[in-house]
Amino acid sequence: MPYAFGAAAGAAFPQLTITQSQTWVPPQDGNVCIHCVGAGGGGAGWYASQAAGGAGAYFKIPSLAVTTAGSFTLVVGVGGAGGFINNGSSGGSSTVAGTGLTGTKTAGGGALGDVDGTYGVGGQFSGSGESAVGYTGGAGANYSGGAVGVHATGQAGGWNNIYSGQEFRSSMRSSQGGVSDAAAGGLAMSGFGIICGGSHSGDGVYVQDAGLPNNPNGDDLCGGGGVAASGINQYTIGGAGGIGGGGGTGNNSYNAYSSYRVGAGGRGGDGIILIQYLPW
Repeated sequence: MPYAFGAAAGAAFPQLTITQSQTWVPPQDGNVCIHCVGAGGGGAGWYASQAAGGAGAYFKIPSLAVTTAGSFTLVVGVGGAGGFINNGSSGGSSTVAGTGLTGTKTAGGGALGDVDGTYGVGGQFSGSGESAVGYTGGAGANYSGGAVGVHATGQAGGWNNIYSGQEFRSSMRSSQGGVSDAAAGGLAMSGFGIICGGSHSGDGVYVQDAGLPNNPNGDDLCGGGGVAASGINQYTIGGAGGIGGGGGTGNNSYNAYSSYRVGAGGRGGDGIILIQYLPW
């Protein structure tokens, strides 16, 4: 569960969580901090690919004066689908434009994991003005999805050997997704222009052995886990990314019966926009 950081401050100064694209009119005059996260790309599901999805980019506008006479166009990116014996899909960009801003600012979506083995790169930040600062999302790599970076480029997925063994005439290894550099107990806002995300990235799932890693989905801003196996009549399922995180890969390379090479990639996490009224 997210920490209730800054609850008292939130009561006096609105903290707005935007999960759908919309035209936003400020409910009161004041100064706001805007955080924007692009959506993550989906991981591949394939017998010969370890390509996971990249995470969405992040940007922050530290302080912007707004009034009830202004309006903003907010676009929230949708996470890319995971591939089922196929490529994943790329995540959508999240954008902010409106009164008092210099053009449109974009947190690009993470790229898909491709069955040809091409990892999904992280989304890019674009835009300028208003002291905005942004970071590239973590790349999908080694079967698991990248993470969103709030303070620097996001962490890539990694082959961390969460589990390695021989089960049911098969071999199997699990890979843990990237973890956000703003990891805490879940997505939360402080009331003073600071956000945090979750601390758990996903592990891969191998359905015929309940003793193996079974928490595949990443927390907010973290990447989904991935799994690689080689066994007959078994499914491998990559984990979904948390908000903005890349999806992991499901890979089954059993080569005696091609019809049993079944893998499903994890979905990329949706983007988000967070607007914090500041007490100054």
